[in-house]
Amino acid sequence: MNCYSILETFSSKKFKAIHRKEFNWTEIYTEIKNPLVYYRENYIDFRLECLKGTELECIDISFGIKLENKIIGLMPLFFIRKSNNNELSFLENSVYPIKFISTISPNLKKEIANQIIKGILILSELLKIKKLTFIDQLIPSKKLSLWHNILLQHNFKCHITRELFTDLKLDYLDLKKHYRKSYKSLISKGSRILNPYKFNGDDETVWQEFKLLHFKAAGRKTRSDRSWDLLFKEVMNNNSSFYYCTDQNGIMVGGSFIMENDFEAIYAVAAYNRELFNLPIGHFLQDFLIKDLLQTKKRWYRLGRKFHEMDLDRPTNKEIQIGKFKSGFSTDSIANFRFSLI
Repeated sequence: MNCYSILETFSSKKFKAIHRKEFNWTEIYTEIKNPLVYYRENYIDFRLECLKGTELECIDISFGIKLENKIIGLMPLFFIRKSNNNELSFLENSVYPIKFISTISPNLKKEIANQIIKGILILSELLKIKKLTFIDQLIPSKKLSLWHNILLQHNFKCHITRELFTDLKLDYLDLKKHYRKSYKSLISKGSRILNPYKFNGDDETVWQEFKLLHFKAAGRKTRSDRSWDLLFKEVMNNNSSFYYCTDQNGIMVGGSFIMENDFEAIYAVAAYNRELFNLPIGHFLQDFLIKDLLQTKKRWYRLGRKFHEMDLDRPTNKEIQIGKFKSGFSTDSIANFRFSLI
């Protein structure tokens, strides 16, 4: 099946699923209330390139819903062909919900979401997908979403994971009260031995130095050159930010790439000199970039998932330790809901 035949399963007599390359995705994205960085077209391109860089066969079927000649909703989605199990997902092996423009009625949203979920269930049979997972509640909220309630009606089982956020509406002194106590002295130590910077794009050798640092930290090349080029263009177009710090000799020892929109910033890519593990490089750099984000009008800094050893997907010890590090900077921990048939 190609992407266009796949998209037919999401269409009805009233509305059609249109591949994202056939309309101006970015224009519709601006009409969504509280849009997530994950739904930005540049992020979808980056995510797709990362998957291809791992030598997986990945088909982009991200689409918009067209109703009466107007695109009213967006949904990023990939079909990933694996040797042992095909997958329909976007991030973290999960299907992400459709996001509608703000003028769409609840009844119409419900009708469309029902059709999409039914289509995904049909596709999972045709494409021999053994495990299907949906995710919901991607930002702090006191209400269960329409997507959540529809999935329950389809008899999906619901599991809970946790995601960490930093509230950028706080002033720095109040926000710092949420820091893990031990971090405060580490940040102070870092300020005495490290020099922080926000990259402004004037020296591409700085970017090359970060790529090399990432390679050394990972021990191998984990991303394609094109994925790095996409990130660099993000910075040059003022769509994302890169923060880094050097030692007293001017050598880069840590860097954090933050993807952004007007609503949120997300912790996307980071690398630190592993030989200097005893130094508080990550602590110092996170504090520096948080102070910078507080100068913007963004609502949240999305730190990412806080893994627990008892999570159903059995995270690695590395993932658990990264989550513990991030939690020391968070002000809010929210429940993500993950739905599956098994």
